Amino acid sequence: MPPLALKPDASFFRKIALGAVGSRHVAQDLERLGHRMVELERGAMDTKLWKDVKRKRVRIPDLVCELCGLRIESRAKTRPDLSMSHSSSDHERAWDFGMVNADVIAFPVCKAGEDEQWSAGRLQESVSYWHERNWIRWHAEGTVNYVRVARFRAVSRDGETTKGVTEGSETSVTWKAWFSSRDGFVESVTGQRITTVRASDGHRYTRTVPEELRITVAVGEEIALNQILASRVRPETDDDLRCPGVWPEGHLSQLLASRERTQRFTGVKLARLRRKDSVWATVASLERDREEDMYIRLEAAAYLVAVRGESAEHLFAPYLASPDQQIRLEAVISLGEAGTDECVRMLSAILDDHQRPYFARSAAAWSLSRIGGLEACSRLVRAFADVDQDLREEALEGIVTLDSDAVPVLLAGLQEMEPAIAAGCAEALRQHGAVSDETLRELTAQLASGNPSVWAVWLVGHLPREPLAGAVADLQETAPELHYAITLLWSFVESWIARRWELQPDANLPDRNDGR
Repeated sequence: MPPLALKPDASFFRKIALGAVGSRHVAQDLERLGHRMVELERGAMDTKLWKDVKRKRVRIPDLVCELCGLRIESRAKTRPDLSMSHSSSDHERAWDFGMVNADVIAFPVCKAGEDEQWSAGRLQESVSYWHERNWIRWHAEGTVNYVRVARFRAVSRDGETTKGVTEGSETSVTWKAWFSSRDGFVESVTGQRITTVRASDGHRYTRTVPEELRITVAVGEEIALNQILASRVRPETDDDLRCPGVWPEGHLSQLLASRERTQRFTGVKLARLRRKDSVWATVASLERDREEDMYIRLEAAAYLVAVRGESAEHLFAPYLASPDQQIRLEAVISLGEAGTDECVRMLSAILDDHQRPYFARSAAAWSLSRIGGLEACSRLVRAFADVDQDLREEALEGIVTLDSDAVPVLLAGLQEMEPAIAAGCAEALRQHGAVSDETLRELTAQLASGNPSVWAVWLVGHLPREPLAGAVADLQETAPELHYAITLLWSFVESWIARRWELQPDANLPDRNDGR
């Protein structure tokens, strides 16, 4: 049984969310040093999973800088430490698999604040029901520590522990370090004794650092919460990490020619992101090489489509027809990364094809949401009427991520005759949160038309009262029934029962007479 098979879904998703939050914070943190970080490992900054298809992908650092090629592996923590998951028996699950000495490992600390948990259970006749909700507002805490892979490899590990069964019984390796518990500055360093002063009130703290640890800060240096003060491995400084703004001489060619597959993958991805036409022959040879890693071949296909304008249909047809589910899934995702108009049409066709497995149609919807644009938005809206309820929810989740780009399509969708489409458009607009003045004007106009759609009324009743109060008040004379309906909805949304409201326990079960 794979280790992750033992992780409860809630625990596993929490770890996925922690990792995505950490990667996003690292990318943002490195912007201050001039980097332009993007995902290298697909999904490093997202929580999207396809549970019915096991994805055995190239293990690769999470992020890469488009400008200088620096690769970053993010290991998010809930408390400061230098530990990583590791396997001594499976080399592909070793802590440093797929990384080279120049790569950097980041250790952001992310805390779960405002952790609200709610559960409800009941028994109604023959139907039992249990529902949990867990809302967490994550926030990064303190500084991010960065350490080169070469420095970890140069010293022996200090500890090795096995996690509990709910964490997949994975092994964790550790290097000792001492971290600052406050913002402040270093007042003195004498031998292995270090004195720091807290910035908030000037309070002094003196501590003797173990002999095996090397103090990594100097007298007078400002320090931040969670910063490494002493360790067996030296952390990178801002000067070490500052982006030069250019790739090293011959860097792209070296990546593409590397014997390390994660380096080749990085080279192909950077070539696509920077639209480097000069290496097209090398990339094309990687795509044609049947002994090359499939993940690299698919990235090469995406490059040839996006940069060289080659036919997506011609390049991706063999992958989409593969008997291997994993390859088909990765092919759909790679189409989304290529992102051309032809790719949008192909993804739309996959989404329309009810003969395809759910994972392929789901990936098509997800990929369309990553591409964005009018055609992709319109296709996602049409999916609100799909016979597969899960696919409707996939389309809804995807179009919400598009924010303002999707708003015109969603506003028009409120007038759709198909109730499922109008309902999906109303819910997507509700989930967008902040509503622009233009959207408010359009909704007000629909209310004043005298014949607004049911879902336009529902949406107004689920938006904040203040910006629409005046327009709704005007309806009291012209359309009293409409005024009453909206104010009733507002009363419900603002009440205490709305926070815990849900359908009856058996509302989502198949009808007992439908033969199932």
